[in-house]
Amino acid sequence: MQRTSEQELVRETVSKATGARFEVVAPHPAFPLAVDRLEWFMRCRNQEEIAKAPYLNAVWKEKGVGIWLESLAVGDTIDWIELAYGDEKAGASLDIDYSRFEDASFQEDFKQRFPIVMARIREYEQVAADVSKRRRVRLQIRRAGSKGMLVFTVAALVQSPRGASLASLGSAVKKSVSALKEAHQRIAELYGLAMPGPAIE
Repeated sequence: MQRTSEQELVRETVSKATGARFEVVAPHPAFPLAVDRLEWFMRCRNQEEIAKAPYLNAVWKEKGVGIWLESLAVGDTIDWIELAYGDEKAGASLDIDYSRFEDASFQEDFKQRFPIVMARIREYEQVAADVSKRRRVRLQIRRAGSKGMLVFTVAALVQSPRGASLASLGSAVKKSVSALKEAHQRIAELYGLAMPGPAIE
């Protein structure tokens, strides 16, 4: 009997949990993680299935870190700035270098310029923190991008202790998918996010 690999177990678990087929593929060229830090990458590529499970679209294993589960984008700074402050401010924001977003001084400056957007980011982070604490998983709001725009997703990190069984990994992944779904739905309800779905004529 062939032993199920970790990668295959994760693929089967996320496919079953979401009702979407995940395939092992090469990441998109703009994927923010260096290829040498990736063990494997998989995503759902079927449009109809993506629409049914926007809370989980990509899964990958980062060497020495763990397995990441990530939603489709839940928003970006350009859209949010335009929505809150108009086209002109959104256009001017294209000059911002977000690579320093972790710095307290950058965040303070950004908050002064765009308080509504900063408040929205903090709300998303709070949802992720609340769901993480209650469900005992590790969720976070991930950011990608540097010059001109940051894109936000909801992500879960699954860390499997060395020597842990595949069964325990499978249940940890399942638990994280469920938490990811809850956090994504709560964020959608907060702001009435337009989730991807069939176009309405």
